[in-house]
Amino acid sequence: MRTRSDTRRVVLRRAAQIPFVLLVVSVLVFWLVAVVPGNPGRNALSQYASAAQVAAWNASHGLDGSTLHRYFSWLGDFVSGHWGTSVMLDTPVLGLVLGRLVNSLLLGLLAFVLMTPIAVAVGFYQAHRAGRPSDRALTIAAVSLSSMPEFVVGVGLIIIFSVTIRWFPVHSEIVGGTSWSERLRVMVLPAITVGAASAGYVARMVRAGVIETLASASYRTAVLKGLPRGRILLRHVARNSLLPTVAVLGTQLAAMLGGVVVVETLFNYPGIGQLILDAVLKKDIFVLEAATLVIAIVSIVVLLATDLGYLALDPRVRLRAEPA
Repeated sequence: MRTRSDTRRVVLRRAAQIPFVLLVVSVLVFWLVAVVPGNPGRNALSQYASAAQVAAWNASHGLDGSTLHRYFSWLGDFVSGHWGTSVMLDTPVLGLVLGRLVNSLLLGLLAFVLMTPIAVAVGFYQAHRAGRPSDRALTIAAVSLSSMPEFVVGVGLIIIFSVTIRWFPVHSEIVGGTSWSERLRVMVLPAITVGAASAGYVARMVRAGVIETLASASYRTAVLKGLPRGRILLRHVARNSLLPTVAVLGTQLAAMLGGVVVVETLFNYPGIGQLILDAVLKKDIFVLEAATLVIAIVSIVVLLATDLGYLALDPRVRLRAEPA
């Protein structure tokens, strides 16, 4: 039998890998931002500035010198919380990025909350109706939903719910003083758009897991013992069939929380994805570097939490993780 200390060692070992992963991510982020076309100084000072003025601006913002020097200078500033000032908005990058991140987190969580129960319920229903016309129809719908671009889903929702029956606004703008009820209302359509593709994929995963569990010897044994149906569904079918889905849900949640550029731009939602797109277009290097690295940090933390949750639910993973 494994003890809690064994699990703690697994947790600490995986958590210790985070700094090294983030270091690699920071190098990639810095390199990708560096190759984006455009000159930050030129964008900040306009096209009429002289070459000397542009060079002076870049030097004052630490954008001159060797690539290695600029990388370590940027990384040190990021760790210390000095993220610079946005060129396009003339505001501190730290507050700007974290504020947009909160908006994207709220949108991702709402999408996850709306998507997960529906996807799990549909997957269970399909498994119990496997091979029947209703199962085939839902499978076609799930595959279609997973394959459909978010832009198409979003436009369809806008036409139906914003233009035709006018339940929700076309744009999901959030300004200061917006009430939580109004904020929730403007987030519904983008949240559904974000979660639609994931819902179709998760439903198929749940269906496959339930079918496999219903065909297992442990399920047949539980039925032969005469256990209550509710207990069989919760302790045998649900737990065993949903284990593979946990990892999928974690991956989908990480993608949702990271901000979806297409959806946020389509609905004009002030999230971190839209901020990154604006930063790319205007070569706002400080915003682009900070926002991209923050998304990476959020994704890594969510995926780590998913691994730990999977570890807690399935002891077999713990046994494989630790040497005998």
